Amino acid sequence: MKLLKQIVPTILLGVTILTPLCVADEFVPSNNKNLAVEYTLENKDITFDKEFFEFTKKPLEEVGFYLSDPHHNVNLVYEQLSGETSLSQLSFSSLVNDKSAIPLFNKDPRIGGFTPFNLVIYRKKSDMKTVITHITPEAALDILHITDKDVREQYINMFKPLDAAIEKEYGADAKKSYTQIQGYAKYNMMNFEIPFEKPDDIDDFFDEFQEKFETAFQTNGYIIAGFYNMKYSFNSKKDMVPNYSNFVVWSLCHIPFSQTIFDGKNALPRAAVFAPCSMYAYVKKGENKIVIGMPTLTSWAAALGITDKDKLKKIEELDTEIPAIIHSLGGVDVSNANPLAQ
Repeated sequence: MKLLKQIVPTILLGVTILTPLCVADEFVPSNNKNLAVEYTLENKDITFDKEFFEFTKKPLEEVGFYLSDPHHNVNLVYEQLSGETSLSQLSFSSLVNDKSAIPLFNKDPRIGGFTPFNLVIYRKKSDMKTVITHITPEAALDILHITDKDVREQYINMFKPLDAAIEKEYGADAKKSYTQIQGYAKYNMMNFEIPFEKPDDIDDFFDEFQEKFETAFQTNGYIIAGFYNMKYSFNSKKDMVPNYSNFVVWSLCHIPFSQTIFDGKNALPRAAVFAPCSMYAYVKKGENKIVIGMPTLTSWAAALGITDKDKLKKIEELDTEIPAIIHSLGGVDVSNANPLAQ
């Protein structure tokens, strides 16, 4: 059966749709105040950038982090589009630690909201200070609303070898600091379910859904900047999440949005620790629903204390448009809770 026949028509779901902005999940974040760790180096240029890109490959693999879908020199894309850029470097290196992160999906699949996560390097033309940065695991967990003690401990510990490797490589020259959390949004996450009739073949069904999903976003101006299959990872032949029929994470990118936030007036390249947006989707074995989740763009604004009107306008636009696209695929808004604990 084809996807359009299997997914329950959106119009029939109208009476059961919840508005994600009508009920806030009760959640108390941890006492962590650090949004991202930053390593700042003085007087580096494109030669250093090339060395850093090499560092994100083999040296990080040796401590368990594999490079997935890197995007280098995004600042050049901005310059090509608008004729100017305030950045001399902006690059994303999406990282996945299969051994440590993926088993946590069996305890709380919302980990997909920051798996993969991005190791960012940026440099403003105004000061020529090169910054290497990534979100802290504590902040990621709080934005996802994950409170399970074991999941938090394992996810936090996963980052320690990464920071140790960075400090070993650049510690002599780099100044270490932290971006402070300015606050948390009332709605940190957007969550959806898409019910469907039992298909003849779940893999064929999910492949069709993936194609329809990607087409819907691309038609609306988004780029699929990355894709990771958690069941059959790039670095292991073993099924890492056997309790799921399918589990994938897309990295969504919207160039006009990212340029507005990271570049131009009141450039905020440190916000790139959130980008590209990780949206996870899975089907749990024995269930006839696709579960989808992603941090809201409003969570960026709150965490960074963004007040620029143009940036806030773009954030509001995407926080409206992304759910609308999921709704067009039959999505139903649900609360942000660990479905494995229900």
